[in-house]
Amino acid sequence: MSTQQQAFRMHLQRLKAGASQATAISETSRWISDNTFLGNKPYSYKGREFQKKILDSEAPESIIRKCSQMGVTEAAARRALALCVMLKNFTTIYTLPTATLAAIIAKTRINPVIRDSPYLSSTLAGSDNVDVKEFSNNSFLYIRGAASSNAPISIPADLLVHDELDFSDGLVVSQYHSRLTASPYKMKMKLSTPTLPGKGIDYEFSRSRRHFNFVKCSHCNHQFIPHYYDHVRIPGFTGELMSITKNTMHKLKYREAYVECPKCRLVPDLDVKYREWVCENPEENHVAEGFQVSPFDSPTIITPGYLVESSTVYTNIAEFVNFNLGLPFFSKESVLAPDEIRGTIIPNLLEGARYAVMGVDLGKTCHIVVANCSYDGSMQVVHKEAVPLNRLKDRYRELRAKFRVRTAVIDSLPYTDMVMGLQAIDRNLWACVYTQSKGTTLYTIHKKEDDGNTGEQQQRQLNVSRDRTFDSLMSYVRSGDFSMLQSNQELDEEFVTHCTDMRRVKDWNMKTQNLEFRWLKSEEGNDHFWFALSYAYLAKFIIGQTIGEGGGSLNLIGSFKITERKPVSSIIRSM
Repeated sequence: MSTQQQAFRMHLQRLKAGASQATAISETSRWISDNTFLGNKPYSYKGREFQKKILDSEAPESIIRKCSQMGVTEAAARRALALCVMLKNFTTIYTLPTATLAAIIAKTRINPVIRDSPYLSSTLAGSDNVDVKEFSNNSFLYIRGAASSNAPISIPADLLVHDELDFSDGLVVSQYHSRLTASPYKMKMKLSTPTLPGKGIDYEFSRSRRHFNFVKCSHCNHQFIPHYYDHVRIPGFTGELMSITKNTMHKLKYREAYVECPKCRLVPDLDVKYREWVCENPEENHVAEGFQVSPFDSPTIITPGYLVESSTVYTNIAEFVNFNLGLPFFSKESVLAPDEIRGTIIPNLLEGARYAVMGVDLGKTCHIVVANCSYDGSMQVVHKEAVPLNRLKDRYRELRAKFRVRTAVIDSLPYTDMVMGLQAIDRNLWACVYTQSKGTTLYTIHKKEDDGNTGEQQQRQLNVSRDRTFDSLMSYVRSGDFSMLQSNQELDEEFVTHCTDMRRVKDWNMKTQNLEFRWLKSEEGNDHFWFALSYAYLAKFIIGQTIGEGGGSLNLIGSFKITERKPVSSIIRSM
């Protein structure tokens, strides 16, 4: 085919695509099937018909709580591209938990859709990089990570798509919201496999008009939402599905597993003609539309037998429920439960020899924790309060004198001038700096006295491994050595909220090629007392690491490693 013929063919394809453009957002699914391809065939919803309802939502915000392997990321990427070319001067920012993952999605999901679509590829103009696509109608698609606070800067947007929300930094995600300020659309789409109840995508889902894909039994017309533990049956097996393991699975006819109607006990047809999206709370005035995507929504792709087999693969049932069923599940390895913190509150002071430490979390409102520590390893929070930044210096002096605080730790940012001012009046105050470090070391100590000859200022700094410190603190809170002196109920509950706001998720570290845990902030960011407690926790290990009274300089590098704690207190219910 000559160059002229190719150009003419492309011209005809653009005319055809332009003539069939959707005129409304409610026709997005049609635009996608008309103009994008998969495997050299027009994109089809066969087997995943549920996607059309999600793609055509006209709500300003869409929330998708999903299981894995349902093609939701694929559909979300195509929707982002579709809206960019359907609407002029339209900018979409598509985020993933990290910049590395964003680049992978751009190369493996977004680039192939553009390449295989004659219309999309013909509309590319200007920038066509791994992180930005520019279209001829002055629309843009940015693909970014949600791990750096610099990512949202200076990019106005009309649509935000936050993919794998539960594994993204909530504080960074919340910062992206400001990018919608000048937009006439102000659209959001959040999708993720869930982790913990009330966190991340589950929290967002609770604040939406929640839609579930009901089954209408083909035998008795009873409508129900299929659930793995309630409705999946295995011929000849009468036990609990949760009891099945790799060692017992071979004794069962698990490949013949089926969904049972809870009313007539027959096997219903799960085909699309027996399915209907139903809103659970239509009377509630939420801006967002929420959609629960279940493995039973694609019965020809994910079978009950496959789910039974998958349930035996994970060492933690929470991962099966999260990833394969698309439902939240409380896991003790992921977060401290509110009742665990409440269980540490006692009415009496600890007895015996002790010393006091303090932790300070900086902000416009600063949060302070004072704790008594005994030489047997126990620790009790005896005072906590929030104080305005402009009163911190005076309040710090008062609390230091009242409780005879021996050592304190404060975060180094964002008010370094305040930190330096406090260190000038307290030689036992250490600034915390979070760093990336290998191994099991929680922190390293760096200290130096003023040097009159060189003009170097005194330095008292802890370089801290943030995630490992939180891991250690969570274990310590559960050890039975930690307690909190009861104060007023409102303040105690605020402390409980702050200590359970962050979530701990597994993450593959591309640099170390290891599976690691990361602690993620929520979009609310109500975690200030947790940070203050972690600083007090660090302070208890560095008693005695003070600047000498004599002249000269003292350079010291110290470290502390995670050690085994005592078993979890019996007051904690085992999951």
